[in-house]
Amino acid sequence: MNRKLIAGFLAVLMMLGLSLPAFAAEMKVAYVDVGEVFDNYQKTKDQDLVLKTAGEAKEKERNDMTAKIRSMEDELALLAADARAAKQEQLIEKKRQLEDFDRNVRQQLAEQRDKVVREIFQEIDVIVQDFSTKGGYDMIFNKRVLLAQKKSFDITAQVSAELAKKYKKA
Repeated sequence: MNRKLIAGFLAVLMMLGLSLPAFAAEMKVAYVDVGEVFDNYQKTKDQDLVLKTAGEAKEKERNDMTAKIRSMEDELALLAADARAAKQEQLIEKKRQLEDFDRNVRQQLAEQRDKVVREIFQEIDVIVQDFSTKGGYDMIFNKRVLLAQKKSFDITAQVSAELAKKYKKA
């Protein structure tokens, strides 16, 4: 009885195995290089410029703080011992403020960058979903997860063009 059950199970598996290529031939699949779409997206470039400008403004502010600290250090060297203690406390406080400023700026810029990146990837995801529905695709893969692929399945340019159109309208 066990042999009949095993033989029946193997027969079913073989029939399924033979039908998979026919099933796969009917599927419409494609892949997108999401990294390329992200990098070439004008919104990504625009937001990078905004972040760069914000970073440069914060760098200027930091340089001003550093210059004040250097000035205080120069003054400290010229002071008498009794006046030096009070100035030393001020200098320590200014250095602490600079460290806090650096930490806060890094955190703010990182959060701002993360927020923008998430928004852009969500936009890309929406475009890919729309493209899949309109194009009748069964599956669209990210190129990074594929070990081998045919160039004919690449829809990266079409997705980038669709994303660019949508960005221009906004």
